[in-house]
Formats: sequence, structure tokens, C-alpha cells
Amino acid sequence: MNPTSTDRNRALDGIRGLAILWVFAFHANALLIGASADATAGWGTSLAEKGMLGVQLFFVLSGFLLARPWMRAAAIGAPYPSIGRFFTRRARRIFPTYWLHLALLIGLILPILHGSFAVLGSEIGRTSLWLHIPLLHFLHPGSSSSLGLNMALWSLSIEAQFYLLLPLLAPLFVRNRVLIALPAAVLIALAWKTYAPGLLMEWVYLNVSPSGLVFFDPVSGHAGPFPPQMMHFFLERQLPGEIIAFALGMAAANLYSRLRRGEPSPQPLSAIDMAAFAFLVLATPALIHLSFGEILTGVGWRLLGMPLFLVGCTLLVLAAALRTPLIDGIFAGPILVPIGIVSYSLFLWHEPILRLVATGRLLPDACDGAPCRIALALGLALLVAAASYVLTERRRSPRV
Repeated sequence: MNPTSTDRNRALDGIRGLAILWVFAFHANALLIGASADATAGWGTSLAEKGMLGVQLFFVLSGFLLARPWMRAAAIGAPYPSIGRFFTRRARRIFPTYWLHLALLIGLILPILHGSFAVLGSEIGRTSLWLHIPLLHFLHPGSSSSLGLNMALWSLSIEAQFYLLLPLLAPLFVRNRVLIALPAAVLIALAWKTYAPGLLMEWVYLNVSPSGLVFFDPVSGHAGPFPPQMMHFFLERQLPGEIIAFALGMAAANLYSRLRRGEPSPQPLSAIDMAAFAFLVLATPALIHLSFGEILTGVGWRLLGMPLFLVGCTLLVLAAALRTPLIDGIFAGPILVPIGIVSYSLFLWHEPILRLVATGRLLPDACDGAPCRIALALGLALLVAAASYVLTERRRSPRV
């Protein structure tokens, strides 16, 4: 319950491992299986189809971890963290791995999947390239699908936008201010998701040239005019619509700071542990029986299901941070933790590798059948992620 400051929190690494495996399952289901889960689908396929929700778990975790220095400072009356130092640390953490990935994505994966570099000579190619370098690609619809190479990058752009705003947002969640900031964030997110697509869609189509409104199909990767349903998704998923996940993470950081201020009493820790475990037990069958269409467009999911799911994710992250017995026993094991440690590199590389396997351009004769191809893609993605982690992420120290 009281790990030293130099210890990694293995349970939080396990949470990362769960999130990235769920995201991998989502893309593997789309690219290597291709069947949409329905009432007759197996529970594994149905859960994999909901794997896009793993991104929401990452958002909650980011809000929690990055807001903690502000919560600690507020608790002891110290100055808030240096903004310059915060941005420097975030840049050192994110950009080396990301830029290496982007260079290989454009220089190697692009000609393999598209047959040439020709797309870079078009308006949409140039726009996409220049916006991807500073992680601003999800602010423009034309670059939001990442040239059909790695559509998972949209959420990394949302993360980067949150980093830019965090020094302004985190102070709003310290002490009792959280009682105002959290409901406000929830209302902003729900209002944005409900009304922004309808209000902004026509403006986007009128003010962005057709040559800049190119969408790459998430499965085939083929380019075409930007369809209205995907424009709705693009607008709904902008940062104001996703702020609820980050806000819940920051609120959890506030509660964590309060609980850690003294010796935590067993009662609240036990309650958090049981609530997080109950979320795992209850959410699994609920998600299995929930339709994919409801998650994409359902009003009930947007206004009730999604907020409840994010609250459950918040409980999970809080319990893992506190190392409560049940959650620690589930997530601090030897399988999820190593995957969680390389989760950032795995997040970057898993979809391009899945695309190479799906198109037969990577070990085409290695095996037949979706299960074998999924296992092959996962194994290759883990190897590439491990190499990326060693080259760009691991701290250079004798201890490591």
C-alpha cells in the first residue's frame, strides 16, 4: 500500500497493458476479421469490437498521472510545477519515439501500402505531413485519418492538445475547486458531443476545399470524399468532447492526493477496491451485449453509458494507483505489466503492422486463418515495440 517513490506502479502498468491489448483487438478485428459483431457473435469478438474504448482508459490515466504534481503542490502549499519544465519533459517523453515512428511510417510503410510516395505531392498529403509533425493532425479533417496508414494516431493528437492546456486546467481541479470544475467539464463534453457536429459540419464543408476533404477508409485505406458520418465522428471526438475523460482523471488525482495525505484508512481503500472490481465484473457482460452502433451513434450511450463507463475507468485507475489488493492482484501480474511498459511504442506500431499482415505484404505465407494472423501480428508488433522502447524510451541508466 505504500510503495517507495522509486518503484514503478506495476498495477498502473497493467492498466496500460489492458488498454493497449483492447485497442489492438479492435484493430485486429477490423483489419483481419472484418465481421461486425452482433447478437450471435462470440463474446471475444464482441469485446474486441468495443476496443476503441481502450483509448478512453488511456485518457483517464493521462489526466490522473499528469495532474498529480499540481495536486501535490496544492496539498503542501508549494508553487505549481514549472510550465517550461512540464512541456520539456512531455516533449522528451513523446516526440523521439513518435518522430521515429513517423519517419518510418512515411518513408517505409507509405510506399509499401500505397505503392509510391505520390500522395505526398497532393494538397492532402502535404497538409497531413506538416500537421502530423507537431501532433496537430486531428485538428484538420483531411489529416485526421493519417493517410490510411495509422488511424490510431488521432488519439495521440488529442493527448497532445490536452498537454498544452494542462497547466491551465489542472489548477481548476485542486482542493475543492474540483466540485465545480468536474461538473462543468462533464456538461461541456456532453454538450459538445450532442450539438457541435450538427452546428459545425456545414461550416467545414463550405470552408475547406474539396481537395482538402479527403478521407482514407479505415479498413481498405482507399481515399475518397469525406463522408458525413465520419465528419460527425471527427467533430464529436475533438478535445472538448473528450475532456470528460481527462477531467475524471484529474478529479481522481485530487482524491488520491487527499487519501495519501496521511495514512490511508482501510474503509475507503476497501470501498474503492470493491467498486473497481465490481466495474470489471459488471462492465464485461454489459459491453458484450451492447451493439457497436449504439456506441458510435446512440444517444443513451452518449448521455449515460459513456459517462458511467468513464467513471468505472476512473475507479480502476484510482484503485491501481493505491495498490488495493484485488486490483493489484489482477493487473500487477507478469503478462500485462511488460506489455504496459512498452504500451506507447506498441500503440504507435500495432496498426501499421496489422495493415501489412492484412494486405499480405508482411510474411504472406506464414499462416492461414484469422487467429494465426492475429497472433503473428501481435508477436511482430510486440517485437517492434520492444525495439522502439529500447531505442527511444528507456532511460539510460545502469539500474535500468
